[in-house]
Amino acid sequence: LYVNINGDMLKDLREKRNMSLGDLGTVLGVSRRTISKYESGMGTTLDVAIRIEEFFDTGVVESIDIIRHEPPKAMDGEMKKTGVHPQSPMEFLEKIGVHLHTLHGAPFQALLTFDKHTILTGYGPTQKVVKRAALIGNLSQIANKHAMCVLTDSTKEKKIGKTLVIGEKRLHRIEDGFELLDLLGE
Repeated sequence: LYVNINGDMLKDLREKRNMSLGDLGTVLGVSRRTISKYESGMGTTLDVAIRIEEFFDTGVVESIDIIRHEPPKAMDGEMKKTGVHPQSPMEFLEKIGVHLHTLHGAPFQALLTFDKHTILTGYGPTQKVVKRAALIGNLSQIANKHAMCVLTDSTKEKKIGKTLVIGEKRLHRIEDGFELLDLLGE
């Protein structure tokens, strides 16, 4: 289980105790770089968050709304450059009748549902997504669901374990949710 922590508060607490990033990392059993990422807004596991709160004797965990719909942040930069908001993979899937539930703080970015099937879905650049494909696939097997990763910078289509890894251009050629289910089942 992942939670968001208040990075600014964590930094203030650490600095009030005159601790370096490495000092706090040692206390919590994580690296100096990880502490830096926490202070920059990266979420953490519930276990580490509890250790932080116990060490500082104050709350740093922020409430999290795990299901909320908003456009993927990866698209914001392109909209600013061109003035046009291109159709993201998730927007396209909604257009073909697939229901979308965006997640935050999970190893995958969305839960897709179509015709009583649930698909754990990650999307983003190849380097980021391929690393998560196996994990998403393992989680989907445990939950007895499908798994898919959409590559926003590639045209590939392959399987990593049970996870369908598909390029955004190929995804946009899918006619409907049933064709997507066929690809997932291959």
